[in-house]
Amino acid sequence: MDKGAPEEGHGYDFDCIVVGGGSGGLAFAQEAAKYAKKKIAVLDFVKPSPQGTSWGLGGTCVNVGCIPKKLMHYAAVIGEVHLKDSKHYGWQLDAHSVQHDWMKMKEAVQDHI
Repeated sequence: MDKGAPEEGHGYDFDCIVVGGGSGGLAFAQEAAKYAKKKIAVLDFVKPSPQGTSWGLGGTCVNVGCIPKKLMHYAAVIGEVHLKDSKHYGWQLDAHSVQHDWMKMKEAVQDHI
């Protein structure tokens, strides 16, 4: 018997195991599951902060770092640049009626994560 091959009836339920649920690991797992129709397991560990904060998959970048920062930056750019420039492309906006809902933005960022 090949020592590298699992025994018959091994009971493994996955085609692939991803170690690390950060941006790269999650992206790979999602693509493999969606397009290659593979059953993927993602192994991740988050040591809670001294305040007890922890999260599921995703690591620091996905949950409290890069991704939320980029989404909030994009929200700021929309308000700062795109809305102001939109009138040149046919949009009719009253600058006095444009408002920003911080809670809605926070929900959108969290939903994306």
